[in-house]
Amino acid sequence: MRKNVVLDPGHGGQDPGAIGVNGLQEKKVNWDVANIVKEQLAGYDCVVHIMQPSCTNPNSTSSDELRLPVKYANNIKADFYLSVHENAGGGTGFESHVYTHPSELALKYQDAIHNEVAAYMAKFGFRDRGKRRSNFYVLRETNMPAVLLENLFIDSAANAAALQNPEFLHGLGNAIAYGIVLALGLKKI
Repeated sequence: MRKNVVLDPGHGGQDPGAIGVNGLQEKKVNWDVANIVKEQLAGYDCVVHIMQPSCTNPNSTSSDELRLPVKYANNIKADFYLSVHENAGGGTGFESHVYTHPSELALKYQDAIHNEVAAYMAKFGFRDRGKRRSNFYVLRETNMPAVLLENLFIDSAANAAALQNPEFLHGLGNAIAYGIVLALGLKKI
């Protein structure tokens, strides 16, 4: 049976997320990365759903962007939920999050995805900020294993330069997709 994977490119609509160097918007980067991941998973035994409410409602609110992807994933009984973000606040590097009280499966999925993304980031000298446990809404309210990624800092010049590079984003999406393949044990079809 094919696995249902929900990709949540964080923010959208009226909520741009963090604004970075040169006006880079988190919601745009998240959307690009999620679509690359979906493209990379096309040949595997899974169905990938990208859920960003602004696709159907350009005026979606921050609340819609937070709640509706989780509701959708729970309704379709997804096997895995991945929320894609960039960090802000003057740091640098990559980190992953699972819920404060994660299931063993969530920890397994976090390990596989984090390790692939961290290895990719290391090629560019970006710091691995670690595997974290957090009480984020999308991690707490999903009924399936969920991971949230913070892919670099959008307000750091060096990080933002990478996030504006289509080749870097393609590699990042590929690393995330391969981590999902390993985590869920997906097979080529």
